[in-house]
Amino acid sequence: MTCLLDLTYYQSLFNEDNTEIRCRKVLDEIAPVIKPLFQWFIESIGVPLGTEFIIKSYDTTLSTTYSDARNPTYAEKKKDSNIGRKYFIKLNRKVDENEYNLLTLEFDGINRMMMFHSELNFIPFWAWVRNDKIHNVLRAIPSHYSIFTGWTEKTIIEKDEFTQYIKACVKPRKRPWFQIGTSLPLEGHIEEKALQSELVDAWEKLGGFRQFYNEEIDVSKKAYDALLSLASTRNIQEIRLLGRNYSVDISAVENEKTNGKRQAFFIHDGDQLVTKGVLYYLQYHDKNSPFQTIIVQLEGHNHIFTNAREIIGSNVKDWWITKVFATHNLDNQAVMNEAMRLLQAHDFHVDGTSYCVGAFNNETQSFVEGVEIVKKKFIVSALLFAHASKKLELPSEELLSETEGESDIENEEGLEPNFTFHEINNMISTSQFTFSKEIIRDLHLNLTSLDDKHFVLLSGISGTGKTQLCRLYANAVYGLEYESENPYFTIIPVRPDWTDASALFGYYSSFEKRYVKTEFLNVLLNALKEREKPHFILLDEMNLARVEYYLSDYLSAVESRKEIPLHQDDSITDIPRKLVIPPNVYVLGTLNVDETTHSISDKVLDRAFVMTLSDVDFDSYWERANQDLKAALSREFHILRELHQTLSRFELHFGYRSMGEMLQKLYANFQLPDEHQMDPMDALDRVISEKVLTKIRGDERIAEMLSGLELWMEGNLLPNSASLQHVKRMKEELEYYGATQFWR
Repeated sequence: MTCLLDLTYYQSLFNEDNTEIRCRKVLDEIAPVIKPLFQWFIESIGVPLGTEFIIKSYDTTLSTTYSDARNPTYAEKKKDSNIGRKYFIKLNRKVDENEYNLLTLEFDGINRMMMFHSELNFIPFWAWVRNDKIHNVLRAIPSHYSIFTGWTEKTIIEKDEFTQYIKACVKPRKRPWFQIGTSLPLEGHIEEKALQSELVDAWEKLGGFRQFYNEEIDVSKKAYDALLSLASTRNIQEIRLLGRNYSVDISAVENEKTNGKRQAFFIHDGDQLVTKGVLYYLQYHDKNSPFQTIIVQLEGHNHIFTNAREIIGSNVKDWWITKVFATHNLDNQAVMNEAMRLLQAHDFHVDGTSYCVGAFNNETQSFVEGVEIVKKKFIVSALLFAHASKKLELPSEELLSETEGESDIENEEGLEPNFTFHEINNMISTSQFTFSKEIIRDLHLNLTSLDDKHFVLLSGISGTGKTQLCRLYANAVYGLEYESENPYFTIIPVRPDWTDASALFGYYSSFEKRYVKTEFLNVLLNALKEREKPHFILLDEMNLARVEYYLSDYLSAVESRKEIPLHQDDSITDIPRKLVIPPNVYVLGTLNVDETTHSISDKVLDRAFVMTLSDVDFDSYWERANQDLKAALSREFHILRELHQTLSRFELHFGYRSMGEMLQKLYANFQLPDEHQMDPMDALDRVISEKVLTKIRGDERIAEMLSGLELWMEGNLLPNSASLQHVKRMKEELEYYGATQFWR
């Protein structure tokens, strides 16, 4: 006996206003009837279910929505949901991680119709438009079948308007889904056998369209598999460019949104990162291409963008790529000629504006030269394109004589960087300054742990050697002593009137008709010319101005790897219109905290490593002191060290600079003829008064410190010492006014 399906009743279930009840009834009364019918259909057309062909239904979504609608936490959100106003079951083809719909039976309560269709997204249609197959595809759709779009209310797109519709979707990035099939009203009754016959009929009538669809799926898989074979290798360790060897570090493959993979690579000259690039292996590029695409991005620009279908077909196919340059301020033909010349010099086959990266054997589905060689050619060609178009200025052994003098930095013969920690540590620890291995190591890791972002802030009390440490480190990288002039280390004092990025990057003066450069900009321009050399910039006392005001453009550019616009004047040739921050720029900043400085915003702190240099090691300092000074001032030093310990408990201690200057004055007094010398204790009293007490100020919180200081001075200085009198006065003022300071 043939059963009748009551479609009118199904429609009434879809019309139920209560989401919870609607989902439950669809699950209980429609799903159990439709699933066996669809299973019979699958068996009748002989499709083997398993790893490639699978059945999917709406059941999971309905069950989840039903549970959520019963949960007070989610019930309000589900109240107006359209889930449960339809039911579908579909046959999908699974290829790797992707699923493609071959046929769907859908009961659409929103549009009141029963549909038999194949549902697919925008990308295959875009591909058919691009490869001129769209007219054949549309002819394969039966004349009485429609192209629907829309999840809620369905719209029919006429076939003679469909190609233009697809083209109109590309630029605004509209990516609709389509249903190719036929429909019946969701009303009255239908026999089960009639429904099964409709399914079989739809399967047969969509056979021609499905053939195009399966071909598209298959060629997409082959092309994408070829790209993933390139992604699989990380064995490239070295490349040679313009006569120089570079090391290559290739990261693991990561997911790129939902349409492909990405893989970062790093080009080093010794320990210095020259540039960082990204290889994209995409099933399609949402903006520009429906085909399987490989992109090589450097310095924020796509220097290679091509699809892998060029090599899919039969036998062996060479992978020729046509290059186009579209720079704004260069002669693009000259850039092209230089790029092709460079490719030929690096053993590429070149034909006009095209070049070959390898050959693909379609029988074995592998690259003839091996994936390492082909992948290396992609990386090398992208680097050469970036060099030719002035996006990345690579050093060239063969062009040294031509480029000599282009950099503002005087060439230092034999001055090569070395970031080996034990060598840096040895140079700093054997210098005249006192820094522990822990501090040196911390600075080293903060500066070098991130390949393309180097920003370290050093805070702490004045005189602890923040500036000296920065200079020591930069010089140690180049094997220079502290006193040596390092052309790759620049100290830039920050001014309180810095209120925007022009303080760092300069500005175009419309009055003078020229670009006003800054020292910071000069360093960046030199760093772009000498990518293999680390360039250190120290922004001294950087919080004298608001850091986020003048440094925001720099921080944003480093974080996003985007270019900073500088000007738009075609007549300016020595300054680029836009500037990218290269990875060989290391920015350090010293911070002091007092009433003349500004606090540092979270935006800045989030992008920096912050070190605090407040602890001082006067024992090590004394060991390195001049022997004659040590013999003359042993007593004074130990008294000053005791004073430091007394003040350090209240965070009012002094640093190496103050200690050194006090000892130097005491030693200068010691070297005077006897008849002109101050009494040693009187001299000690004076340096304490002049270099230590001047910084004391505060409220009742320093009362204990002043009392302790008074007792210490009574035991270590002369009874009538000026320092003791100052401390007594400050104690009295504190008791009377509630606050005090050295200055009156």
